[in-house]
Amino acid sequence: MKRFYCDCKNELFFENRYCESCQKVVGFDIESFDMVTLNSIDHEFLEASDGRMFRRCDNWISHDVCNWLIPHDSEHSLCEGCQLNRTVPNQMVVDILPPINYLRWLRLEEAKKRLIFTLRSLGLPLVSGWVDPKQGLLFDFLEPLKCGECESAVNITTGYAGGLVTINSVEADDVARVSAKAALNERQRTILGHFRHETGHYFWDKVFRESSSNTKFEKIFGDPSVSYQESLSSYYHNGPPEGWNENFISAYASAHPSEDWAETWNHYLLIHDGLETAFELELTPCSPRDLDIKDTLIAWRKFAIEINHVNRSIGLHDAYPYVISKNVEKKMTYVDSLVVKISRVQHQIRK
Repeated sequence: MKRFYCDCKNELFFENRYCESCQKVVGFDIESFDMVTLNSIDHEFLEASDGRMFRRCDNWISHDVCNWLIPHDSEHSLCEGCQLNRTVPNQMVVDILPPINYLRWLRLEEAKKRLIFTLRSLGLPLVSGWVDPKQGLLFDFLEPLKCGECESAVNITTGYAGGLVTINSVEADDVARVSAKAALNERQRTILGHFRHETGHYFWDKVFRESSSNTKFEKIFGDPSVSYQESLSSYYHNGPPEGWNENFISAYASAHPSEDWAETWNHYLLIHDGLETAFELELTPCSPRDLDIKDTLIAWRKFAIEINHVNRSIGLHDAYPYVISKNVEKKMTYVDSLVVKISRVQHQIRK
């Protein structure tokens, strides 16, 4: 993530709606890929210092869960990020203070917007399923339903199918997420990690599959046609194979070739974001944009050790509790080759 600044030179976070120094309204503009300092013209329009005119996303105005801007003459009331939503947590549940569904939606939106920033910055195609029902992407943020005092028998499973990513909104609750992490013996479990992982399935399904060699995929990840349900049942019953960390980035990646791909994709995006932020903070000498995948992984291994040392010094668990083996490096190299290829195609299309 790049660093952002208000016109008053105060540093901003990607999620800010107001500058904490000068108190002016700030928002993110996807076209310029920057945070913009704004002056209110009236209840609807905002003006940047360079004269550009904007409106707030309707999810900012009505629900305060977004800080993205829309060009003043746009036909849409929602920003590019919020247009990807199909279902959001029920905001009519107001009998709990603080309103838990508002907080869930806010955290989910913040993670999703960071994901979109990364995907767009990598030059990857991203289209709403409302615009292109065949190839587009949509999100459902679903909550477990209640019947009286009892939880519904229908569980919400975070997952992907046919262009739709479903996120169990309970993942936005820290206690529930940490409990699931412990129950599943996971090394790390984050909201942003869920978004990265599930969009890995989307990009293979809708973007890479047709232009990629299935033979090469199978050689690197295994045969994706093997029974998914049987593979997952075996994983949850027996656990990962002995010595799994020599071939997989996480234990869950060993469950099925498609999960191996999605987990590798997740870490590919994580490494890009982590190194980009480190470079912006002058903690590393090179941006991942200027490195090939081999040098990117060399830089990441070094930086991951450093941030793990810092975390241990202040009493926290490792920030990156994973080892990138030689076999995992080959998988990330394959992911990178597809990203580079499709980003070049997208660049030519835009030209």
